[in-house]
Formats: sequence, C-alpha cells, structure tokens
Amino acid sequence: MKIGILGAGAYGSAMASVLRDNGNGVKLFDPYRLPNSSLYETIKYAQVIVIATPAEVISSLIKQLPSEAFMKPVVILTKGIMSLEAWENFQYFEIVSGPGFAEDIRRHRRTKLTVSARGALEGSTLSEDLFTNSYIKFDKTNDCLGVTLLSGLKNIYAIESGRRGLASPSADFKEFVADVARECEKFLLYNGGFVETVRLSAGLGDLVLTCGSNQSRNYQLGTLLGGRRNAMERKRLVKRYLRDNTVEGIFSTKEIDKLGLAIPKECEILVDITKRIKHVIKR
Repeated sequence: MKIGILGAGAYGSAMASVLRDNGNGVKLFDPYRLPNSSLYETIKYAQVIVIATPAEVISSLIKQLPSEAFMKPVVILTKGIMSLEAWENFQYFEIVSGPGFAEDIRRHRRTKLTVSARGALEGSTLSEDLFTNSYIKFDKTNDCLGVTLLSGLKNIYAIESGRRGLASPSADFKEFVADVARECEKFLLYNGGFVETVRLSAGLGDLVLTCGSNQSRNYQLGTLLGGRRNAMERKRLVKRYLRDNTVEGIFSTKEIDKLGLAIPKECEILVDITKRIKHVIKR
C-alpha cells in the first residue's frame, strides 16, 4: 500500500521504517526536515495518510491540506490533547497512541500500542493491518476521545514525575503511577471518555513509560523545574529547553483550558502541575 506520512520527526521516521519493513511504499512530507518535500505530491501519492506532526501544528496543517486529502483514510500518530472535530472532516480516521519511543521502535523492541476508531472492536483496524509485525502489536478501543485525552495527560504527568525526580521502578514511582491512574479515570469520566481505556496501553502502559524515563522531553523539562538551582538559573535553563524542544505537555495544558475540559478537584496532582506549567508559560 502507498502511505503518505506528514511529519518526519523521530517518531514519524521510526513508524515509516515499520511501514517499509511491512512491505508498504512510503512518501514523507516535512517542510523543516525535508525542505524539498511536497505536501501536494505526498497527498496525491498516498492511499492512506499518516499524520505524525507535533500536536501544536495540527490546526495549521489541516488548513493546508488539498481537498482530496479528506477523501482518504487517515491514521493519527500525533500525541496530545486535541479536539476530535479536527478529524471529523476526513472520510475515516484512527488514532494510535501508547508506549513507544522512536529509538525503541527503530531497534525493533517489542511495543504494544492502542488503536482507537469507531467500530474498532468489530474487526481488524487499518492500523493493525499496516503496522502489526513481530515487534509491534495492538490493543484497541472505540473510545477515541479517551485515547486522545490520555495521550496528552501522560505528558503533563511526566513533567511532574521529572520534577519530583521519580525513577522507575522505585516504590515512590509505583505509588505515583497508581495515583495518576486513578486521576486519569476521574478525568475521563468527567469529560466523556471511558474509564476502562486507562487500563489499555495508551493508558497505564504509556504512563509508566513516559513518566519513568529520561528519554521523555516532558520528564526532562520536569527535572529542570525541580532542580536544586536558584530561581534565576532554573528559569534560564527552562527557557532555553522550551526554545530548543517541543514539549507536548505544555501544549496539552493549554488545550485543557481551550477546550473547556473539566479537571475534577480530586485530581490533586493534575491541578498542581497544570498551575506550575501555566506559571512557566507566563514567564
């Protein structure tokens, strides 16, 4: 099958390798990393569109898409809290999330992801057909909203985990993940997702991976926020880090407010870290 991938960052490139390994043709578009690539030619080539850009550019990207793009199925690899309305104009869409760093996928380490789509439980999904192999497997749900919310929440919580200096698999880390999982269930319940989705790879699996690894940019930012430095030095390091790195937890925090999502008062960790992140944004 011919696949057009929008976004040639680490994750998009890793998943492109998976598609090629599985016998698919791949064409990549990325105006920054591949300046000679063409959005129009990539869409024209594609039977299926895969979106792997940062969440913060999704809105502008969709506005640039030619009309024929909306007649093709789309698989969304972008992680971050986003309105599902962004995808409603496509003929068909699936959202893939879950624990998988680009380097691990590139090295063929066993990875289990979650695919969400309407009717996902009724048969094989497009994502399963495209990406499943000896090292990538899927669980699935029709809770697209819940998967999208969790893909952003885990980044926000990873900032807090880094701020606390938690390391997997310490007892403190395990307690933190248990508390966060309960908060995620409450958050999904309040905002229309399914509590059960937290138990999938896109929930607990991604929380454990992202909150417990220094490979996560969100965790790295958290370590800067919690470092034992004076306030001026900490501010300087955080500002530089945000200038040089895309930190999805920052975007997801903004989207919670933008989309009018409710944070239950019982979600004490989330309430606290979103306040800290908003303070960082205002600097």
